[in-house]
Amino acid sequence: MHFLRNAAVAMAVVLVAGCAHFAGRHPLLGYSDKDHPHADTAIVVCAEQPDYVCGITGVNDKSTWEKLNGGKTPWVRVLPGKQVIRLTLSNLHIINRPWIKIDNAQAGHVYRIDVALANSVLTATYKDLGKLDSYTIHMPRFPLSPKPITAHF
Repeated sequence: MHFLRNAAVAMAVVLVAGCAHFAGRHPLLGYSDKDHPHADTAIVVCAEQPDYVCGITGVNDKSTWEKLNGGKTPWVRVLPGKQVIRLTLSNLHIINRPWIKIDNAQAGHVYRIDVALANSVLTATYKDLGKLDSYTIHMPRFPLSPKPITAHF
């Protein structure tokens, strides 16, 4: 009986680790048209900040909650124009679910979301990194070293 319980626990750990390994490999789409060319999109990405967890949970009315990594979607593709980005921010003690508005997202641009602590509240701001050919994030893979993943326009 102990063998079956131990096997079940080991299988659960492998499944969770496997899901976390495959999550976030590509930016999720913050729009419905799956055939829209990537060259006509922008990327919104959470900054890699060790003290904070940032997840993009929605773009306008479209959910980008990714079940495989517990909702911590690190990046999404958005269409040009006005975009409302819903977030979940946390650290060891605080959680906050703000939103930010990008008034004029431009194709080929990368918008980085930075998290800060102000008056005991986690806040988010974005910075336009300009027009880029690609952007690379580093996905954590505990206990392995982070894996670089690149998205192209």
